[in-house]
Amino acid sequence: MSKQYETGFARVDAVIRSIENGPEIGDVAETPEKAHFYQLRAAGNVDIFEPYTEEQAALNHYLTRKRAGKKLCDYAWRLFAQSF
Repeated sequence: MSKQYETGFARVDAVIRSIENGPEIGDVAETPEKAHFYQLRAAGNVDIFEPYTEEQAALNHYLTRKRAGKKLCDYAWRLFAQSF
């Protein structure tokens, strides 16, 4: 993304910066449904479940926009969980 995507949540924005400015994780889900599944699974792996807070939903919205695959979702949610 050419313009930095911001959510207004410091932790989520830090995760996004790490993804956008870090090593390329060119992991794209085959379908939007799989992308959603990968998000749910990655969040669950760090003990975060629905209903999501606004902050957590903002991270998923970003991942949805990127149609993030399994590796990228895992990376993003682990980074987010470590920031607590």
